[in-house]
Amino acid sequence: MMNLVGKIGKHVPEPIKVPLTKLYGKWDSKFILDKEMIKELTEFYNMSFKNSEYRLSYEEAISLCKVAVRINADLWTILNPKTEEEIKQFYEIVPYYPFELAYWHMKRLQRRLRKEVLNLSFGDVLDYGGGIGDLCIELAKNGLNVTYGDVPGRNWEFAKWLFEKKELNINMIDLGKGKIPKEKGYDTVICIDTIEHILNPKGVLEDIATHLKSNGRLVITALNCPGETENIPMHLKMEFDAEDLLNSFGIFKSKEKDWLWIK
Repeated sequence: MMNLVGKIGKHVPEPIKVPLTKLYGKWDSKFILDKEMIKELTEFYNMSFKNSEYRLSYEEAISLCKVAVRINADLWTILNPKTEEEIKQFYEIVPYYPFELAYWHMKRLQRRLRKEVLNLSFGDVLDYGGGIGDLCIELAKNGLNVTYGDVPGRNWEFAKWLFEKKELNINMIDLGKGKIPKEKGYDTVICIDTIEHILNPKGVLEDIATHLKSNGRLVITALNCPGETENIPMHLKMEFDAEDLLNSFGIFKSKEKDWLWIK
């Protein structure tokens, strides 16, 4: 539908193009239920509770997915982390991040993006900020050598549990300890919805750039993040020119996709 809207938009006057774009935006943000993911979230969450009174039902897990973004935003506002260590600790302790990410990944626009990323990825792949690990699983199913990178916390625990449950050989690196291991280079580095959560994005981009192999592909979003919003107060504004920095490492934006860069 996105290509259709784009083609139609070239041939209609502006007053019609504006409502057409808004209509597509609503369609693109629709949530498409992933029953297997909901079942896995429910099972993972309920492993912590022997008392049935506190266990989630399947329907409650769906509801939690829809409200988790608000809960997490409120927790951020209450805790108000400022330093790099405080922000890292927030992501380590926030309990409902797997539900928020699962809901986001079930939206049409994210499903389409991730499908494109799967088709573009090759060789040794690093998912930097791999979250709940769902993209890593699909990459591994495609026969790629996959490394998951993130900080410890509920997302990490859920991803590790999923990898073991599905018997997938996916390497995991703790990004909370610092930089990517020096000895490893990657053909594809994926950094989706991550860089805007990092207090030192310049250092992270430099680290990623040095670990991207020649002719490698970098998939990255939110390089132009405007900063925090009411719904997502944990977003941080980029205070430097990310494109200039990546260009200095010989990494240039592709003509086809704003989020695809080639070294």
